[in-house]
Amino acid sequence: MRQLLLFILLACPGLLRAAAASQPLPAPLRVAVLPDRGYSWARIRRDTTLTFALADSLHPARAGRYWLRLTLPNPSRYSADVQLLVRPALDNTLYYLDHDAGRWRSRRAGTAVPTDSQWTKGALPLRLPAAATSTCYVLVRLGPPAARPAAVRLRVQLAPAAQARQAEQFSLLAWLVALAVLGLLLLTNALAYLRRPDRPTAWYLCTQLGAALYLTAYRGTFKEWWPGPVFSQLLLPSGRSYAYTLNSALIHLSVMVVLLGLVQLTRSYLGTRARLPRLDAALRAGLAGYGLFTLAVGLVNLSGFYLDQYSLLFDNLLVLALLGLLLATAVVADRRRLPLARPYLLANVLPLLGVGLVAGYHVAVSVDNDGNLLPHLALVAHALSFSWALNIQLQYLQRALLSTERAAAALALDIQTQQLRHREIVLQNAHIQAALGRLQQQAQAREQHARQLSAEHELQQAANHELQQQLEANQRELASTSLYVQQKNALLAELRQQLQELGQQRPAGSKAPPELAGIKSLLQSNLYLDEDWSRFKLHFEQVHPRFFEELQNKYPALTSHEQRLYCYFHIQLSTKEIAALLNIDPASVRRAKTRLYKKIGAADAAAGRPTGPAPADDAPAAG
Repeated sequence: MRQLLLFILLACPGLLRAAAASQPLPAPLRVAVLPDRGYSWARIRRDTTLTFALADSLHPARAGRYWLRLTLPNPSRYSADVQLLVRPALDNTLYYLDHDAGRWRSRRAGTAVPTDSQWTKGALPLRLPAAATSTCYVLVRLGPPAARPAAVRLRVQLAPAAQARQAEQFSLLAWLVALAVLGLLLLTNALAYLRRPDRPTAWYLCTQLGAALYLTAYRGTFKEWWPGPVFSQLLLPSGRSYAYTLNSALIHLSVMVVLLGLVQLTRSYLGTRARLPRLDAALRAGLAGYGLFTLAVGLVNLSGFYLDQYSLLFDNLLVLALLGLLLATAVVADRRRLPLARPYLLANVLPLLGVGLVAGYHVAVSVDNDGNLLPHLALVAHALSFSWALNIQLQYLQRALLSTERAAAALALDIQTQQLRHREIVLQNAHIQAALGRLQQQAQAREQHARQLSAEHELQQAANHELQQQLEANQRELASTSLYVQQKNALLAELRQQLQELGQQRPAGSKAPPELAGIKSLLQSNLYLDEDWSRFKLHFEQVHPRFFEELQNKYPALTSHEQRLYCYFHIQLSTKEIAALLNIDPASVRRAKTRLYKKIGAADAAAGRPTGPAPADDAPAAG
């Protein structure tokens, strides 16, 4: 399929050129020339003294205008519609006799004539009567003196009008079809751009607008719509003539718009700024260079000097270089496996080849259009190919968008969860702030209460100080009482020892000596030991309030003697001190201690309370 399209691209220019080529009639043409000396048409027609001479060239140095007298025989039995082409065709006016109306008419055409919108510029339609020889006149204007060469070759050709009309109609049809395809694609992609604006589609639309502008200017339609001024002209010795008009300026402008769209479309589609920075810089530099070149050439042409004859070759070479750079960028992107590089390369091959063929045709063959349909085919192929590439990109973006939407949905769910958590934290903070407010209020109340209790605390401290002094006094009294009881018990033990010794010394049956009476009196005075314990107990409870009450509640099985022994253990008296207070030997104290702690341990185990080890015999007993 691609080989067939390439064959059409290569073959169409030659076919159209052959169809539109001038085919001279079998009858010979006789051309006589008369330099114009300001003659009017009426004088040319009636003055028989004016001499027309046969010639094959014109000399602009002798005259700026020439009158041509053409003798056109038609041996056919039928009238013939022909197309007359006189070169140079810068600005020619044909005067011919309309046999049907019986009057002379005139037609004007040429490359410097703004109203000449024909495919072949300078063609003059003419009707030759049957089996007759017709005479017509052509006024040839050679342009301003600065644009005239020393000599210009004169060429007059006739071609059947049917072929010319066919070529003209085919040109119009090709233009309309190309514009229809471009317009349809432009509308479709414009709607897509409005739904989802993106840079590649925008530059594609720019390219399509430039292509439509180029094809319209390529046909010379703007010359018919806006017959503008002729800014500069050029006449070559070969008879070729050129003129720079508004239509010519629009052709250059449209080429610049097309290249701008192609370059920017490539850069945005492939992301060359980030992925291929060197090629991106080269594309920008090439586009800027071509823009400056086009601007400079346009300004020179507008100033009155026709530069296109010399600059078109370089212009087309620059276009070829820029297109080659675009194709190289697509190839490099495909080799590096950039996203969407392969479909973009495939979309580039056919249109860039067609546009390159147009530029190559102008470089290698001719800068004239001459019915060349390559631009139509190249630009339509570009529109179709890149529309397909944009569709591929749209599908790729839709898949990426779907993936992004899924990720966004997951992210949105996570954000929603975080928001809920945030709200929860806000509520918690509000509760905390409220609690802090209440705590601050309570702290303020406590501070105020503390200030109120400050005085009471001072009073309490004074009372505590007094109680502490009283407690210290009670401790001193308790210590003195304990010491007193200890001394008294020691004295009692001594007296008993003495009594026992004296009793052993007294003979059996003898009367007790008087010392024994004193000892008995001393023992009688110590019959109030229980009263001393009661006084000790009173002082002890002043130091340890409710000690015996709690001991009785906790261990109800303890006897008064065991409670007394536990009390001595509580104040950490030694075994010897306890033996002295109880008037027993230390071994008895140790045995009593063992029995006491066994009894206490059994009571704790029965009540489910933890029990600790009994203190050592020689260590102070702890309560």
